Amino acid sequence: MNKKIVLIMAALCLLVFSVPAFAAEADVFSDVPANHWSYQAVKKLTQDGIIVGDAGRFNGDKGLTRYEMAVLVGNAMTKIEKADAEQKKLIDKLSREYNAELTKLGARLAKVEAKSKVNFFFDNRIQYNYTSLKPGDKGAAFGGTNNIDQQHQFMERIRMYMNVPVGDTWEWNSRVVQAKFNINNSSDTSFRMDRFWLTGKNILDGKVEIGKMMLYPGKGTFYGDTGDFEGIYYSRDFDKLAMRLGGGRKGTAANAPAAPGASKENKVAFAEFSYKFDKTADLGFYMLENTSGFTSAADYKNMKMFAVNGAAEIPNTGGLALSFEWGKNHVDDTVLIPGIAEMKGGQTGFFVALQSKYKATNYMPALYTSMVNPFVQGDHGWAVSYRRLEPGVAGFANAGAFSWVPLTTDNDGTWQNNYNGVKAWRFDYIYVPWKNVQWTFSYDRSQPLDKGTQGDWTNNSYQSTFNFFF
Repeated sequence: MNKKIVLIMAALCLLVFSVPAFAAEADVFSDVPANHWSYQAVKKLTQDGIIVGDAGRFNGDKGLTRYEMAVLVGNAMTKIEKADAEQKKLIDKLSREYNAELTKLGARLAKVEAKSKVNFFFDNRIQYNYTSLKPGDKGAAFGGTNNIDQQHQFMERIRMYMNVPVGDTWEWNSRVVQAKFNINNSSDTSFRMDRFWLTGKNILDGKVEIGKMMLYPGKGTFYGDTGDFEGIYYSRDFDKLAMRLGGGRKGTAANAPAAPGASKENKVAFAEFSYKFDKTADLGFYMLENTSGFTSAADYKNMKMFAVNGAAEIPNTGGLALSFEWGKNHVDDTVLIPGIAEMKGGQTGFFVALQSKYKATNYMPALYTSMVNPFVQGDHGWAVSYRRLEPGVAGFANAGAFSWVPLTTDNDGTWQNNYNGVKAWRFDYIYVPWKNVQWTFSYDRSQPLDKGTQGDWTNNSYQSTFNFFF
């Protein structure tokens, strides 16, 4: 009898001491009530782009467990630096509500993070471009008097992004790229690493980036370098005001920095500021100087750019937004560009665009990187824009403004002139037909500002692009 009592007592003790553990685990996976305020909070952060990736599929029409909600909140917490004051309040409120779940989630993630696992992300691009320019019509880039010998052009490109935390403050990032701008051309760009840099957070109350990076100041209309810029950036947010300062050396297409010296300095320095009136209105400006040391027209890159930009959602239009950027190149050198003009400084340019959503206004139309969420099937957006860029406003043979040009070339590797001494209308439509797939259709109608020196041509360019993200 005593043995039975002992066994019963032992069983009861085991049950009593096990219940809290089972209950705690059950609490983590318990459902969040359908009318809980956190659903609307997470939905808003998703719509604002703070919660991204697979979490972006959340639209508030299905129930979640507390664990699933904590994952979404953790996603938002990693974007706290990009959030405005209102969004930060929501994230703080959510983090306090799901603190216990976040703690458990953090304990589980700590084991994984301890291994410093490298994260990979791929972007594969396939693009078709048709141009109305025929052989003999002129309209080529870098001079504007050369011809395009192929109307149907195909290109392909793949980019691999890598990321890994380095301690609690720093993060290492890099990108490897390979592109073939015309499948009929035997030449292509080699498989190379065009970016590798370190990002340090909470340094001098801001962020420091150092290494080989991209540089698109302002909205990217007049100067842009997707990689190969070697230098240092310092950025800091003061509530609604944000600033970024930087300097360094612009690399060459061969993935090597320009040789130092008076003949090939290629130094770049810039300062940019932006003010966010609210979550749907901004105004900014930047100053940038690029001293290349080159004096020949074929390699001329000097710039002294001052640019002003802004964007705002139009009230009572269902989210439509306007954006613009205006710039003036104050470079005082005089260089004769064959078939274009003599550069004496003072060239100006601008674009103005009407977009379906304010979310896409961070860059100019040819760089719509945030128009849609590629992980949300059915997401879409559009824009109509007009631009006028005087000859040399972005420097001659400069990577800036070159993003307006389709990524394809003809058989001879010749680019179209959609950016230098032109006026143009453009239409962009972006759609996500399937998760991880983004389709972009663009129509661009460019004409020369000076038909006497550039030729009398009209380039009706149609682009169809698929990007695959995985």
